[in-house]
Amino acid sequence: MKLGNFIKSPVERKRYEIDYSDWLDTGETLSTVTFAVTPVETSGLTINGNSIPSPSTSVYFYANAGVAGSNYVVDVQATTSGGQIKEDTVLFSVRSA
Repeated sequence: MKLGNFIKSPVERKRYEIDYSDWLDTGETLSTVTFAVTPVETSGLTINGNSIPSPSTSVYFYANAGVAGSNYVVDVQATTSGGQIKEDTVLFSVRSA
């Protein structure tokens, strides 16, 4: 599922949140969340600093850098304590300030 399309400059580092609380079963929590960026470039967009804070129903991550004029697809895969796997997509467009 496409979660959003964001515009950022190459120098920005911004925190984002994905809230899974409406999708999780009662009592279920996030176990792991992974991110994959396409296209992979030497100085491209990076995702890091991801954390799953208590009560483990959402994930925070930082989007960094990127090449001006480039568009990036970030595939997100969340795994839950109940064994469910959810795949989502976030789009980033990098533009000069």
